[in-house]
Amino acid sequence: MPRKILMFDVHGPFKVPLRKEGRGAYLPHKCPEFWEAHPESRSMLGCYLFALRAGKGYRPIYVGQTVRSFESECFADHKIARHYAPALAKKGRGTPVIFFVVPERKRGKPNRRVIKELETFLIQVAATKNPQLSNVKENNAAKWGICGVVRGGQGKPTFDAQRFKKAIGVK
Repeated sequence: MPRKILMFDVHGPFKVPLRKEGRGAYLPHKCPEFWEAHPESRSMLGCYLFALRAGKGYRPIYVGQTVRSFESECFADHKIARHYAPALAKKGRGTPVIFFVVPERKRGKPNRRVIKELETFLIQVAATKNPQLSNVKENNAAKWGICGVVRGGQGKPTFDAQRFKKAIGVK
């Protein structure tokens, strides 16, 4: 019998509005402007990624999961002070954005164990892209890769690597 898996949908990136003050800008307490612009995301559960967008790329800053709702946790004071503000202070260029990764809607409560597994995975992947990822726990960037398959660097995979990816179902 095939095992059912919990699928997640990605929402975003959503621009995170900053308040200007003097020469700088900051994230306000609980970021009310963001929730006014995205009310549909307030009560959702899942994982989120705060990142800086510059050019055509993104630099992950922090990965989190919600226990209650995105609104109650994404822009909490300690997240702003410990994770977002330091990144914004030394960002140079870049626009702050946030992604939400939410379980598909089904009856009943979402499986929190699977959401925690997803958070751990996202932290590991994000830490590979940005070794200065702000997460402390679960921040164990994998110290291995398979050339052309997983964390294998840039460039076109070899013919063998392409076949291997196909064999194990990695895209």
